[in-house]
Amino acid sequence: MAKKMNSRNNNTIYGILKRKIIKLFKTIFLLLVLACIGYALIAYLSKDDIIKLNDSQIKLYIDSADNVSKGKLQVNWKYLAAIDWVRNDKDLSQLDDNNIQELGQTFLDKNDSEDKYILVSLENILNDLTFSNSEKKHTYKYIDQLEFIGLVEDNLETDSSSKKFIDEISPEAIKLYNKYGILPSITISQAVLESSWGKSDLSVKANNLFGIKADTSWKGKFVTMTTSEYYDDVIISNFRSYENKVDSLDDYGAFISSNKRYTEHGVFNASQYIDQAQSLEDAGYSTDQDQHGNTTYADLLIDIIQENDLQLLDNKAQGQ
Repeated sequence: MAKKMNSRNNNTIYGILKRKIIKLFKTIFLLLVLACIGYALIAYLSKDDIIKLNDSQIKLYIDSADNVSKGKLQVNWKYLAAIDWVRNDKDLSQLDDNNIQELGQTFLDKNDSEDKYILVSLENILNDLTFSNSEKKHTYKYIDQLEFIGLVEDNLETDSSSKKFIDEISPEAIKLYNKYGILPSITISQAVLESSWGKSDLSVKANNLFGIKADTSWKGKFVTMTTSEYYDDVIISNFRSYENKVDSLDDYGAFISSNKRYTEHGVFNASQYIDQAQSLEDAGYSTDQDQHGNTTYADLLIDIIQENDLQLLDNKAQGQ
């Protein structure tokens, strides 16, 4: 009789434990299902929370930022796009050049005592626009998303050869701006154009990124190379040779600043890359011409700058 009672008690305890375990597993399964639904919902909402600009809108923001920057300082077009995306509830269909330039103007302030412009910080602009903390957070988020968005997006990818070349010489280009006033975008675009992204024979053999010739004033090493002077002219010239790219960049800055023709043509009065590129062409840095005899140097530099967002380096340097 005692054995039967013990057996019945054991069966009862076993049954209770079994039901509790089953219930526990059901609860865990339900929680997992809810978690999966939650993650899926978050992923869906996050996927939709992305700033979206088409090619014409990108060009509009770049041109508008450049227009408002001429004769002043470089405004960051990506700041303008991110702000508009937030304050217009992700609808940019009604924007035009005037709307964007009006916003761009708020990033430029005049220091009357020194009679020059200064760049207003993004945080101050967001405060002036009375953005909430949530709106600020989203603005910064969209700016981060725009890092690899531009006229030629492949150029902006971190692992692209063009981006690596730009990143390699950017620190020195910013130093040259602080020392001489040559905009980083101009320095880099000239290096790109003159050295074919550091791959030209002159760049590889002599670390000469800017095609600077070895005239009678040059006392250092040189190499003899063929070069094109006009649209279909090819001649042989001596070019300066350097130990490394940094030496080439330093000599380029000294070369530009010490030649009075660049001062006379307003290179160092220009605070925006379009003006400075034209000043370099007017000063005769390059004699490149098209088949119709038109000089093309400024346009070539401007295209390189816009296609690689180099003007944003100017914004960074001028805002320091």
